[in-house]
Amino acid sequence: MKKLPKIYQNDLSKSIKNNKKVYNSLKEKDEVIEVKKVTNKRVDSKKTLTVKEKVKELIKSNNYIFNTKVKLIFDNYEKECHIAGVVNNHIITMDNEIIKIDDLKDIEY
Repeated sequence: MKKLPKIYQNDLSKSIKNNKKVYNSLKEKDEVIEVKKVTNKRVDSKKTLTVKEKVKELIKSNNYIFNTKVKLIFDNYEKECHIAGVVNNHIITMDNEIIKIDDLKDIEY
């Protein structure tokens, strides 16, 4: 087999700062808009969601819902369990319990 030459690869140890500024050329006056780095902080948005919206978000996430550890908060007590699935308006736990989503006050995962 023919021996191929080595390929040069530049060192990428420095921090990359491209795409920090965006120019809008559609307006008469050129504007420079600073773009802030987007982080995955969804904790603040979870506080404003209803229980049904949180369950939908949990289902739509990239992780499997099966065996997800959650904390179910009712009016009088809290319960930690693992979710087996969600059917219609009910959460099914790994302990074969069926819990109505309407009965929940909050859900944390």
